[in-house]
Amino acid sequence: MIEFVILLGVIGGWIIVASTLFLMIALGKMWGLAGVLILVLAIQINHWLKRKYMGAIVDATPRAKEIAAHIFEMNELILLSSYLISIVLCVVIQKYVEIVIKFPHMVR
Repeated sequence: MIEFVILLGVIGGWIIVASTLFLMIALGKMWGLAGVLILVLAIQINHWLKRKYMGAIVDATPRAKEIAAHIFEMNELILLSSYLISIVLCVVIQKYVEIVIKFPHMVR
């Protein structure tokens, strides 16, 4: 179960990076705020899973409960850092990569 929780954190981080980066590059930097909504949603899902999982392991040792709590905190750090990475990647891409869209029948 713990491996599944870690995998959800990593997959959630990739979803946040991809969606925020796409929104910021395609629609403008202000659309990065939509990534905050996705981030908050992912953190709320993580809290819900933490409550559900911690309630399920009633007969575990205190050390196992502590490790499980740290894994959920690690997921939150993965989610937060993925949002920050998407902002940094957007700045780097916009600074060093020029994206030009040309339409074939457009007159200048």
